[in-house]
Amino acid sequence: MDLGLVELDPDSTILFANPNLCKMSGYSIDELVGKKLYNVFSSGESRHFIKQKMYLREDGISEVYEFVTHNKKGEPRWWLVSGTPLLHHNGKFKGSLAICLDITQQKILEQELRKAKQQAEQSAHAKEVFLANMSHEIRTPMNAILGMGKQLQKTKMDSQQQFYLEAINNASANLLVIINDILDFSKIEAGKLSLENIDFRLSDVISKSVQIVMHKAEEKGLALAINSDPSIAPVLIGDPYRINQVLINLLTNSIKFTEKGSVTINCTVVKNSPDEQLLCVEVLDTGIGMSEEFQKQLFHKFMQEEDKNEKQYGGTGLGMSIVKELVELMHGDIKVKSKKHEGTSVILHIPFKKGAELNLNDKEKTTINADVLHAKRILLVEDNEMNRIVATIILNQYGAVVEEAVNGKDAVDKLYKNTYDLVLMDMRMPVMDGIEATKIIRNWITKETPVIALTANAVTGEQDKCIQAGMNDFLAKPFEEDQLIQVTAKWLNLTHHGNGSNKNEIMVEEQLFSIEKLKEISRGNRDFIAKMLNVFTRETQNSLDQLTQAYSNNDIKKINATAHRLKASVADMSVKSISEEIVQLEFFDDTKDDPAQLQQLLNKTNQVLTKVLEGIHNMLQENNY
Repeated sequence: MDLGLVELDPDSTILFANPNLCKMSGYSIDELVGKKLYNVFSSGESRHFIKQKMYLREDGISEVYEFVTHNKKGEPRWWLVSGTPLLHHNGKFKGSLAICLDITQQKILEQELRKAKQQAEQSAHAKEVFLANMSHEIRTPMNAILGMGKQLQKTKMDSQQQFYLEAINNASANLLVIINDILDFSKIEAGKLSLENIDFRLSDVISKSVQIVMHKAEEKGLALAINSDPSIAPVLIGDPYRINQVLINLLTNSIKFTEKGSVTINCTVVKNSPDEQLLCVEVLDTGIGMSEEFQKQLFHKFMQEEDKNEKQYGGTGLGMSIVKELVELMHGDIKVKSKKHEGTSVILHIPFKKGAELNLNDKEKTTINADVLHAKRILLVEDNEMNRIVATIILNQYGAVVEEAVNGKDAVDKLYKNTYDLVLMDMRMPVMDGIEATKIIRNWITKETPVIALTANAVTGEQDKCIQAGMNDFLAKPFEEDQLIQVTAKWLNLTHHGNGSNKNEIMVEEQLFSIEKLKEISRGNRDFIAKMLNVFTRETQNSLDQLTQAYSNNDIKKINATAHRLKASVADMSVKSISEEIVQLEFFDDTKDDPAQLQQLLNKTNQVLTKVLEGIHNMLQENNY
């Protein structure tokens, strides 16, 4: 064995050393024998350490310990030493024996690993700080660009100006997608991305995803179809926002890489149990396809297929990697089938628990009175001038009186002197940031005034920092106009007390229908909106007539089919008040369900849609859209 051995007398004088010890130390046997052990292999504090070990041997104690010594050349060496006392037959101490193993290389490796670990931790921290800074620095001007774009859309423009604005908005939206992809992937890598677990309708999620990409498909003349298995549970439990993100990513890729033909979503039930369903969601296209070699690397981050189409199609190469990570976080799997010039099929298998209609947490589209913030004094704390302009324009439109502060110290000074109904507080500012300012406000000025965080930092943990500092809510930049007004209205409403007769009390009214989705799809093209409204009016009236006729003929299958056709268009127009009735009509079974219920469902559907059609007719007549 590669072990050194040394034998000592009771006074720690070396009596014997084997060749391995001589090799380890660099000394010859003649140079060692007769010398005190601690004089040869130690100095200073280490000499005291060795002497202490020798005293333990006299007490009959054996032990193993690590020890730093120097060889004859003066080079430091780590030894692992096993020391034991030597005794006469009568038990009297006569010396000791030490067996030594050179562990210098292991120690060097340990130190290198420890250093590498520290460097990795520092690198991870630096990456987190960089992402936070990048998120803030990019999202701050993005908020101004998108906000000003939305305000400009409200003004009258000629066709050329509208074209330029659409180009700006599209470029901004694409940049925001790239930023979100990078941040999402970083969250996934850090294990900090959490999923929602709420009740949702898969049909609504798919419909929303399709609506977002529909205009791109229409521009290329592609057919966009949805085939959904009727046995899919009406309500499932999962994260509809991340499912939407996955579908949009897959649909966007399919449309991007398909020049002619179609893109189809197929949804089927693979396994069905009383409490759970395993669903297969396939996104199928007739596009350019992929080589087998590239398919093996498809889910690697920053990977793109290198060919003549690279400049044409572009991208970050992060999308499919994020999709795979999200699907696996949902305990699902993803597979790809593709051939060059023959199209691509991306297949997801994801398990879902079955939900219940009663548990749906639908956030109805609401409209807020134009004067909902009338005379409300709001302190806007923001160091970026463009963002102050955007927020002030929006808030003024709803009647708010806005005063501005350029940093946290400025805000604290104003709050000492004046009273405000609400504070909108940016997180990162010079002189004093939002966290420090809020702590001062809560500790020394007021605990009642709502403070809403405005932050361009979308990394995990930012919201927790806001709440811990004493803020009431959190709004990430870039935010939509309705998001700002909704959160402001929400917290101003909480400051009211009494019987509700106050003229400044916030009134939130449920909206019968909305054309916001049409505006998003059309990018504000009024001719397209008018055309779609006329189509909806015509098709909906036909459907109502067919439902009436089918009910008279007791044709349940016709009622089911008509309701199924109505469901998508009603969802497009955000007619939320009868969404459940439409689903019940679609799956109504006269062998199981109460016939009296059918008449009630049809009556409510007819009443609501008749009002919707009247509203759309007035909108078209008044040219108010």
